[in-house]
This record gives sequence, C-alpha cells and structure tokens, in this order.
Amino acid sequence: MPAYRDKERNTWYSSFKYKDWSGKTKSKTKRGFATKKEAQNWERQFKLREYHELDMRFDEFYKLYLEYCQKRLKINTVKTKEQIFTFHILPFFEDKKMNEITPVMITAW
Repeated sequence: MPAYRDKERNTWYSSFKYKDWSGKTKSKTKRGFATKKEAQNWERQFKLREYHELDMRFDEFYKLYLEYCQKRLKINTVKTKEQIFTFHILPFFEDKKMNEITPVMITAW
C-alpha cells in the first residue's frame, strides 16, 4: 500500500485503483494526511469497506456500523446503541476478527 508525499502541501496522500461493486475499475485519491502511516491506514480501511470482506476487527466494523446509523437514525437511538456496544458487546468481541466470531462465542458471551 503505497503512500505518497505531497511536497507542495507538505502532507501525505493515498492514491490507488479498485474495483467497485459492478466490476468497474475506479481511482481513489485522498490528501492531507500528516503521516505516511495515516494514509496507508485510510487506504486499508477503505478497501476493507469497499470489498465487503469480513477480515476486519470487530471494533473497526462497529465504527462503520455507527457511521451508518448516525446518518439514518435519531440521535437518542444512536446514543443508546453506543452505550450497549461500549459496555456490553465491545469488551468481549473488540479484538476478534469478524470472520473468526462463531455461534459458540456468541452463546458464551
């Protein structure tokens, strides 16, 4: 995952190609990262989200879910969901990858 230095702005940016849900190749660029690592992390998160792979940690998936909820639900509903996840679900599942969570683990939780 390359990240590039923008000498003009003295920041880092990420630029790459990916295939969207329809199979078309698209280009994506995002600028303004303070460090190379931030740019690489953003690219990795974007690809995980775009490819709909479950090879991400549960807490990363939760952040995506929360973004989705904030756009579609009322503020109090989102706050309730945050409390439930923060105190009951995340302590048990946050370090596990989504594809590693089994029904047995959910039952044990």
